[in-house]
Amino acid sequence: MPKSFGPPNRILVPVDASASSLLGQEIAAAIAKKTGAPVTVVHVMQETPSAFSLPTPIETELRGMIEQRAQAIVNNARKLFEEEGVSVETETMASGDVADSILRFSENNYDLIVMGAHGEIQQETFALGGVTKRVMMHTTCPLLIAKKPSTLSNLLVNVDGSESAFKALGFAVKLAKTMNSRITLFNVQERKLLELSEKTARSVGEKILSDALSSIKEEPLKIDKRLEFGVPQDKIVEAAEKGSHDLVVLGRKGYGTVKRFLLGSVTDDVCHKARTSILIVPKT
Repeated sequence: MPKSFGPPNRILVPVDASASSLLGQEIAAAIAKKTGAPVTVVHVMQETPSAFSLPTPIETELRGMIEQRAQAIVNNARKLFEEEGVSVETETMASGDVADSILRFSENNYDLIVMGAHGEIQQETFALGGVTKRVMMHTTCPLLIAKKPSTLSNLLVNVDGSESAFKALGFAVKLAKTMNSRITLFNVQERKLLELSEKTARSVGEKILSDALSSIKEEPLKIDKRLEFGVPQDKIVEAAEKGSHDLVVLGRKGYGTVKRFLLGSVTDDVCHKARTSILIVPKT
């Protein structure tokens, strides 16, 4: 059975020294303040590779500098959360693979990961970095990718009738209740179906939206519905921008390892193209 998600009880926040990471910390702090969830800040140290052996004293000095920098990064994050009144723990670890370390760490009963879209080296503001992309592809825990400052007050929730979309909607509803957010249920029907039969296309879309709305039992919530026609990922990105949404919520199917690399999806495309922060809720 798919894993069931509720409001986050433990939040994992991977950090580095990037502005993108700071955005993630600020969003995580906002959620933690509302839910009372404790936060664990983790920084994965990467040793600088060397093409030749260095004298032991120099290696020791370099390692000390890396550890000192890592401690400064987590201390700054700790200060941010403590100033917001959020319970926080910090962790540093050494690893050859940052994404794998984050994924393994998230298996320790965390139910939300919040991280920046990219690390310190990447310059494109809204593009996904390699670490975030790999965590996105493999996580079994809901993942919030911070791209812009967000109060999480206006959520765009993609619903397509699938089990993964309903799972994402359930998480979004609990988050909306906690953050006092408005929800827009959003469905996109392919234009090909519209060209074949406008009546059928509209009927299918409205049925999906109505089913999603009827599945929401919690009150009071501010909920809108919207039906569009076209390429789903393009319409979602466009709607997020034009509607001033500060979080797009998407479900993600549980693909096998090979399919994760070979099969594109609406979720993957939106994550790469959107300028808005993204919350991905995996099916499993």
